[in-house]
Amino acid sequence: MPVVGDAPEGFDAVQHSGDNRGPAVLGAHWGLTAFATLLLALRIYCKQFHPKSKRGLWWDDYILIAGWLALVGTDILTTLLIQWYNMGRHSWELTIDDPVKFLIILNARATFTLTALSLTKTSFAVTLLRLTTEKARALIWFIIISLNITLGFSAAIPWIQCTPIAKTWNTTLEGHCWAPGIGTKIWIATGAYSAFLDFFLAFLPWTFLWGIMLRKKEKIGILIAMSMGVVAGAFGIVKCYELPYLGKGDIYDEVVLFIWDHTESVACLMAACIPALRVLFRDVSSQSGSSGSNRFPSNFTFSFSRKHGSKEKSSKDSGSKDAIDTIEVAVMPRDEEGRPTKASKYMYQADD
Repeated sequence: MPVVGDAPEGFDAVQHSGDNRGPAVLGAHWGLTAFATLLLALRIYCKQFHPKSKRGLWWDDYILIAGWLALVGTDILTTLLIQWYNMGRHSWELTIDDPVKFLIILNARATFTLTALSLTKTSFAVTLLRLTTEKARALIWFIIISLNITLGFSAAIPWIQCTPIAKTWNTTLEGHCWAPGIGTKIWIATGAYSAFLDFFLAFLPWTFLWGIMLRKKEKIGILIAMSMGVVAGAFGIVKCYELPYLGKGDIYDEVVLFIWDHTESVACLMAACIPALRVLFRDVSSQSGSSGSNRFPSNFTFSFSRKHGSKEKSSKDSGSKDAIDTIEVAVMPRDEEGRPTKASKYMYQADD
């Protein structure tokens, strides 16, 4: 297969002929996806199959599963680029016998990556829809819509930046394309907005869950679990920093961006899964506790339920209640030695 280009003048190509970041990229991709798969499987188990679960799967779960499928698609396309075309080596060591096929796979990878990012973020935002008040819910809907518009447009850029469209993967065709760098600038702008939303959605639960009557330790634990999106935001910032160098240097250096964009999507999926796993931590705590407060594990539950009915009729007249979303929190208050005293029950309620 033909090799693309020559080493720059003054560069010792022989000395660096063994340079290859492909294995590291593949290891990061498949390793992170494997861990994300484990967390997603545990989330599904906790919500659908755990003996104490009464929730079942909802739209946020199905959206997250779709995001996971996009992650796997990204892994497969990345593997093809590295195995078939030597992505991960220096630019002059790429082996491209079919440029059209190469560009189609490369563009598809970008689309799958941004689709995974959009779906995983949307899943967490949809989860928050079940917890917030009507005013906050309107804000979250704005976030969901704007996020999917911006990331959806970014995902389409590899395919729409040339006229005719086929010129995006077949550069020999007659036509014209956007000026160099325009697509990258759009990706930087949408990436910055996406990272900002990661931080915003991570801290939003603090505004309406802090008032729940729980022991501070448990309350902070829940809020930290729901704030893991800051990790995705941090990776998003790193990705935005690396994007300006895209297409301007050696592929060997630029391929690191593959790791950053994939890690951001995986971090979003993990952030969406971790809060749902609390039931497992509670099980472990109740089994391993042996003294003090550990002998009396918290009876705290963090669950979501939707009650359906008519808003025009009262429950007394129709036997049903208004449609509401609830967070139901059951707490067993304790004395100074950690012994439960009497049961109390609190409910945070948001009208539809």
